[in-house]
Amino acid sequence: MKTKIQIVVIAFSFFLISGCSSSKNSTTLKPTNGHLAGAWTISDITVDIPSDFHVTDVFDVAPYEDFKGSKWNLVRNGKGSFSLTNGTKEDIYWSVHGKGNNAQFQFKKLDGMKARNVEDGYRLKLQNITSDSFSASSSVDLRNGNTGSITYTFTK
Repeated sequence: MKTKIQIVVIAFSFFLISGCSSSKNSTTLKPTNGHLAGAWTISDITVDIPSDFHVTDVFDVAPYEDFKGSKWNLVRNGKGSFSLTNGTKEDIYWSVHGKGNNAQFQFKKLDGMKARNVEDGYRLKLQNITSDSFSASSSVDLRNGNTGSITYTFTK
């Protein structure tokens, strides 16, 4: 009798634990190059800056509004590119820097150079990574010493 109760308790515990697991699509994934590799489109951009502050260029390319609808091709080996809807295209070298809540999407524009010869680049804080979307936020220095942010939502 005692053995049957133990089996029932173990079986119920296993059922309870396995029933609480969730699918890969609905949970936040660990930020790795493998999770970000693929073809992405910036589907949404949100800004947290005062209305009287204007950002002229992001990534030294164009105003942030021009990035909505842009296509990003991120190859697992770090090579990649992005294309704006106005025809501007940039080859990049990209990776994930850091882990967990401190992870950042970083990239360098290659401008015809090898990645090891390019010193300057960009880092965006990664958030909400799923198999079909992720968000990346960049800080914006405001006139008064405060910072704002621009958040780009990438979807497959």
